[in-house]
Amino acid sequence: MLIWVFIQNLRRLTTSKSLRTPEAVQWLQKIKPVEELLDKLFSAISPKLHSTASTVMGRVRSGGLPIGSKGWPQDDIVRIAGAASGVSVIANRASVCHVDTKGSKEWYDFLLTAGTYNKCWFRLPDLQLQLEYLPGTVVALNGRILRHEVLEWKGGDRVCYAHWTRPNVLEALSTGPERDSESWPSWVAQSDYMDLN
Repeated sequence: MLIWVFIQNLRRLTTSKSLRTPEAVQWLQKIKPVEELLDKLFSAISPKLHSTASTVMGRVRSGGLPIGSKGWPQDDIVRIAGAASGVSVIANRASVCHVDTKGSKEWYDFLLTAGTYNKCWFRLPDLQLQLEYLPGTVVALNGRILRHEVLEWKGGDRVCYAHWTRPNVLEALSTGPERDSESWPSWVAQSDYMDLN
């Protein structure tokens, strides 16, 4: 399930159909505190990207954002907390070794896991790492560069909420100075934290 669906050839951003149901709206309200906490983590790990994405997604939430010659009606936008341009929900499913080809090589994805399971391993083959991945774990990962996988788990149900920011979504939604991809945040550096209060 994707929160935002971007159709490249139509330059159209819309809410996925599965999120237009009363049950989905209720679910989004229930997870809002977790999403807000994850958003704070996002701002601490990648402050410049968070700032840019927050500006763009804030415009989406305010309604009537023009994209080219089109405007988006308010009722077509799901009000999800946070700056991420999308969330994928992966439930009770293995994730074979892969990289996330649509992300930016400089940007982080955030994986939050939940459920009733009691044993699981998050693997990063390129780093020869295997990390315990229990409910409540958050992983900040450059998914475009590092291959990653979760092949199995034991003891119950498992859900992963994968939060991501896509360059094509920011480009389609940007109307201000952040529209120029050359001005987008690059690799996180120590200097990113020097101006924070």
